[in-house]
Amino acid sequence: MRVLLVSWAWPSHVRPLVPIGWGFRAAGHDVRFATQPRLAGAVTGAGLPAVSVGGGGDHTALLARALRPIRPGPETGAAPSTGKRLGLSVALAEDMVDDLEAFCRHWAPDLVLYEPTTYAAPLVAARLGLPHVRVLWGVDFHSPARAFENLAFAELCEKLGIDRFDSAGTATVDPCPPSLQVDVPGRVLRTRYVPYNGTGAVPGWLWTEPRHPRVVLTWGVSPQFKGPGEWDAAARRMRALVAALARPDRDLVVAVSSTDALGGDLPDGVRVVENLPLHLVLPSSAVLISRGGAGSMMTGIAAGVRQVVVPEYFPDLVPSQRLAATGAGALVEDDDPESVRAALDAVLADEAAAAAARRLRSEVAAQATLDETVGELLTLAGRR
Repeated sequence: MRVLLVSWAWPSHVRPLVPIGWGFRAAGHDVRFATQPRLAGAVTGAGLPAVSVGGGGDHTALLARALRPIRPGPETGAAPSTGKRLGLSVALAEDMVDDLEAFCRHWAPDLVLYEPTTYAAPLVAARLGLPHVRVLWGVDFHSPARAFENLAFAELCEKLGIDRFDSAGTATVDPCPPSLQVDVPGRVLRTRYVPYNGTGAVPGWLWTEPRHPRVVLTWGVSPQFKGPGEWDAAARRMRALVAALARPDRDLVVAVSSTDALGGDLPDGVRVVENLPLHLVLPSSAVLISRGGAGSMMTGIAAGVRQVVVPEYFPDLVPSQRLAATGAGALVEDDDPESVRAALDAVLADEAAAAAARRLRSEVAAQATLDETVGELLTLAGRR
């Protein structure tokens, strides 16, 4: 069977599709991964064949309007609104849809899988009558946008010759633990979350257990990809957090995509790692501190670690609130370093939080394996 994966070029949207692509490849099926040229190398680096669709433009300006910080600082400010609902997603779909349709007509996939904000996939699938399945990254905070889809995409629907479409697709693959998830529309295939945070070598210090509780601090990749100003602000925030969190009896690991902005004046004993996949370091950790991005949060859940979440952007809010409600961590509403330090101290001392984190990990392990999910999707695609 021919399986097409589709995502626009943003690392935290591309990576969640990679494990299910591996699942289809391991089962002997032909897989292609369509994305914009900017991240074609990330796809091939994960061992999957890439197809470039759309242009190679920079998404920084679009992201600045769509991914608004909860607490805009003087460097970032409040991004101007486009006045359009789903403006980022519409622009991305307009960029990708022609090439994606042309490739689908050429290759004739039997099944199309896509992440929730890549609307070019369900639009083209609706035009060509292809089974199409959403693959969630975690908490489904995006589904309420379905109420505005057919209005926002009216021009593209007219161009494609379709009356309407539904981004929920034929079904939704959901890796989120049920107790963390919100209501998901349509048919849902629950599957086990398989973390993939990029490629990397296992460093020697991970070969042995840490002498002190290991705490991992990360702000994800979004600030860096939003541009230098956003990354500089995030780096200053992390430096302030490191100063508040570092202690001789604590193994503090700061995970970043680039060490340049952090500088070299960090406290002794703090370990800064560049592009080390979280799925390698979190299994030996006690607590993860992050802004609540899906890749970081879900990797922490799969590892069974407690979490302190400090939401940075509006899409971080619902997942952070849901995680705190499970008891597996703490939500810090401001980014004051002392507030984060107090939350970390409380979570480290809270056995109930540790037990809740283990329960979430058990929920992940109890869901269908990727092999089983691939089998269900093969059956679904065969129903055309």
